[in-house]
Amino acid sequence: MKKYLLVVCTFSMFLNTSRGQNNGDVVSRSPVAFPSYAEVKDISWYYEKSTYEDAIKDRSIAYEKLTYYSNGLKVIAIITSPLQKTNQKLPVIIFNRGSFIRNDIAYVHAPLFQKLAHEGFMVVAPALRQSEGGEGKDELGGEDLHDIMNIWPLLEKLPGADRKNVFMLGESRGGMMTYMILKKGFQVRAAATIGAITDLQAYITERPWGENNLKKLWIDYEQQKKVILQDRSVMAWHDSIQTPMLILHGAKDPQVKPQHALQLAQAFSNTGNVYELHIFSEGNHILSGAVSEARDEMVIAWFRKFMAK
Repeated sequence: MKKYLLVVCTFSMFLNTSRGQNNGDVVSRSPVAFPSYAEVKDISWYYEKSTYEDAIKDRSIAYEKLTYYSNGLKVIAIITSPLQKTNQKLPVIIFNRGSFIRNDIAYVHAPLFQKLAHEGFMVVAPALRQSEGGEGKDELGGEDLHDIMNIWPLLEKLPGADRKNVFMLGESRGGMMTYMILKKGFQVRAAATIGAITDLQAYITERPWGENNLKKLWIDYEQQKKVILQDRSVMAWHDSIQTPMLILHGAKDPQVKPQHALQLAQAFSNTGNVYELHIFSEGNHILSGAVSEARDEMVIAWFRKFMAK
């Protein structure tokens, strides 16, 4: 079996002097204020009311909204960790959320974050610019990639974070960005994706109306279309991914066809990258509902498999 060494990598982009602030510097931290289940739009797609309420009432877990600097912008991350009395550092899972602009990341993912915290992980979920009140503009894998890259210096400011054991989990669009950030050299011991887009050209061919959103993001979209799509399609540069990957997808995913996962797995087979593929026969786009427990257990087991002692 291949051995993987976590390298503490430095990026010139980590240091920003335009406003006298370093990337990853913490601006503020505050507890997440959770609304009622009925107030969270579309949360039933993620979890039932009882599961949500159990998570937000769990006094053994700390949910925080943290503001940090990313290339001169104040952006947000949701930090979830167990309230422990020991000084033992916690392995970290960087969670890359799905969709476009969001203001409900802590709410819809609270039960998932609770599960991971109970398993001894610290979860760091960058909201990305323009979400959760953050500054800047979401570019679906453009300049907003820096907001994930700058989680690394942020971890230096979190004394409970074990930087020898950092993992990454991406859902949907967040899965796409997980591959992009790994290509840029962000070092994690292992990663997992759920319902990830692996070929953006195929995705907009399957969903032509989705291309309208891309045209709104970039005024030069028609001129730069080939580059924009290729940069966001791991299938175009799959041999750049050396991280052990767990690929999860739902056979009944109505948004991203399972072929996205199947073709990437085949490509990894050809290049010899370490991976596992699981297609859930009854799974939807985010593998919620009846398969969510199996989803979470697979992710946890995959990360523990590559954890440094």
